[in-house]
Amino acid sequence: MSTLFSWINAQNIDYTKNGDYPTLTEKEAIVQFLDLGDSLVLAKNNEKAEIAYKKAHQLSKKAGDKELLITTGFKLEIFLFHNLRKDTEALEIINFLFKYCSKNEDSICLVKSYFRLSKLQKRQLQYNKALENIEMAQQLAKEIGNQGLIWESHYLKGDLFLTIDDWNMAKKEFLKLIDVVPEKSQEYYRTMTYINISSSYNNPDSILHYSQIAEKNCNGYSTKRECDLAYNNIAWAYVLKNMPQKALDIINNNINISSVKHSYEDSLYASLMHTLGIIHYKLGNYKKSIVYYKMSLEYDIKDNNIVEIMMTKEDMSRSYEKLGDFKSAIQLLKEVKLLDKKSDYINLKREVARLEVKKILDKKEEQIENLEQENQEISIAKSKTKIFSYFLGLFLILILSTVLYRGHQNRVRFHQLNEELSLSKMKSLRSMMNPHFLFNSFSTLQNYILKKKNKEANEYMTELSSLIRTVLASTESIYISLSEEIALLKSYLRIERERFDHKFEETFEIEQELLTEDPIIPSMIIQPYIENAIIHGFSHLDRKGILSIKFKQNKNAMTCIITDNGIGRLAAERFKKANNGSNHLSLATRNTNERLRILDRIANNSASVMIEDLVCESHKSNGTRVTITLPVKQRNK
Repeated sequence: MSTLFSWINAQNIDYTKNGDYPTLTEKEAIVQFLDLGDSLVLAKNNEKAEIAYKKAHQLSKKAGDKELLITTGFKLEIFLFHNLRKDTEALEIINFLFKYCSKNEDSICLVKSYFRLSKLQKRQLQYNKALENIEMAQQLAKEIGNQGLIWESHYLKGDLFLTIDDWNMAKKEFLKLIDVVPEKSQEYYRTMTYINISSSYNNPDSILHYSQIAEKNCNGYSTKRECDLAYNNIAWAYVLKNMPQKALDIINNNINISSVKHSYEDSLYASLMHTLGIIHYKLGNYKKSIVYYKMSLEYDIKDNNIVEIMMTKEDMSRSYEKLGDFKSAIQLLKEVKLLDKKSDYINLKREVARLEVKKILDKKEEQIENLEQENQEISIAKSKTKIFSYFLGLFLILILSTVLYRGHQNRVRFHQLNEELSLSKMKSLRSMMNPHFLFNSFSTLQNYILKKKNKEANEYMTELSSLIRTVLASTESIYISLSEEIALLKSYLRIERERFDHKFEETFEIEQELLTEDPIIPSMIIQPYIENAIIHGFSHLDRKGILSIKFKQNKNAMTCIITDNGIGRLAAERFKKANNGSNHLSLATRNTNERLRILDRIANNSASVMIEDLVCESHKSNGTRVTITLPVKQRNK
């Protein structure tokens, strides 16, 4: 770079303006401007760095050097995309590269252009388009036999599946990386393979297992950053195992925190800072945890990662609360609340994309099976006549085109009818099958097994598996028969009664007319209020809990009345605040209210919920009554 700087300073020339550089060849000037741009990025002078990169790209167009033109094009596009977030300008560069690489029949350049386009589309929540471009790149990479690009295509697909919360598909793609590790730079690719596999698990033991395999390559074979990623994952696994001191020792003994820098290529810096924040929170170092949370938040905001921003702010608010700084804690929670709608929109996009991707992949597998079968028939037919083969090939193309066209039409109709409903169904399922409920249920099952109560354990496991199957099946539709809903509730209550050691008992009262007609009602509406009664009403009750559930006919609607003799809402709220309790049940109630508002718009009768506090003559709390009115559909309609 000294040659370019020396010449510029000697001639007193503003390098940001157009001009020639007679003491340098065009190729030398291009390389020098690229180096200048890199230095300015390190100095965080993005404004001048943009000028330097654009100057290098302009000179490469003028010089007509293919290698430099492609290099400067990708360099400029990556800078515009990651450092300046100028998506429109980045897209223009990608389109230019597509045309130029196609014209020059440069397949490697085309594959990389597909990769860059998919990353831009992923940031714009165009997940299906991003997947299509990755698959185009993967097909082309396989045709030219480039193992490095094939590896990257599987990595990008896995990362995309992680983004839309399709953990199983992400796992499948990352596991494919094992079989396509390139010979060149094998240790680097092997380390990154197992780091990616570990990131597709929520289970701490699995995260630890695959991260430790990646760590084995850190004895001089892999770069420091890859090893830092592995050690960060190991530390996170120990955090999940509630071993914060062990997690901190892993980081302190293996990662030089001061040398870790932010990079657009991975989320190491923000992730490591967040991990340290949680570790120090668990160790009681609340002030220190806030420092790390702030460092993580700075880059979450820079990357516009809404989910990480919300999670980091919620974690930080808990640290402020522990320090007694309730003003700061409340302010952070208010900021999280403001991001709720944006988060819900992103989650909806991801849920819809996940459903679409599943349909596309299922359709593709079906098409592959059909094509394989047809190919066998074509092979047989070829031996008889070429004309027959030509007609058969044309027929297959027409059939495939029709299937794809109809599939496209069906997807469009699916979007229009299900976009809003998809989010509500997703929230309802998550609220019922939440980790706390499953964890407590499995703990009860484990307790039976440890006490060698085999019969009780078997009955409890059968009941739990039946409940999970019923809940998953009920999410396929927004309606369920009354008899199926009652069976689901009874199954849920049997599980909770065992878990709470028979601390409460319930009674069902159902009008005969309802039993006879067995109408269709909205699913997964009643259970959250029963769960509220058990968790909030009976947890701190000094007597046996009594839960009454009544179903009554009400013209074109049905009324469900849930009555408990618990401690009441005010007392439950006090216990919740004192114990820093989870807000899962309030979220479940809010999700249920959202579904009721949707039902209000699609049903003829209105759906509603009324909650009453019951008091005895001495004005003490005597429990809670919840009255739920739901529209019904008769089976013969």
